[in-house]
Amino acid sequence: MDTNLLDHTIVATILSPVYRGYDIVGAPMRIGDRVRILDNPGEDETFDKEFASKIGEVTFFEYDCGCGQTFPVDPMIGVKVPNGKVSEFWKEELEILI
Repeated sequence: MDTNLLDHTIVATILSPVYRGYDIVGAPMRIGDRVRILDNPGEDETFDKEFASKIGEVTFFEYDCGCGQTFPVDPMIGVKVPNGKVSEFWKEELEILI
């Protein structure tokens, strides 16, 4: 099994993530930022193509699930899209819209 897929499986079935729905000093974005989800620029096997090219809003930061996040500069970033679905992305998978 690929390590990215293994990490994703562990996070989804074992670890309990902590969602921080508030701004973190040093985080790459702010809660409420509008972002465009890029089309899997890092070719991550766990990337959900359903979200590619959608526009959404940053709703939380997550540092605890064991995917290699670094506090405060490299969290998983929760994004909610207009249909109400939420998924997590790396900063490199998002473009801030002004």
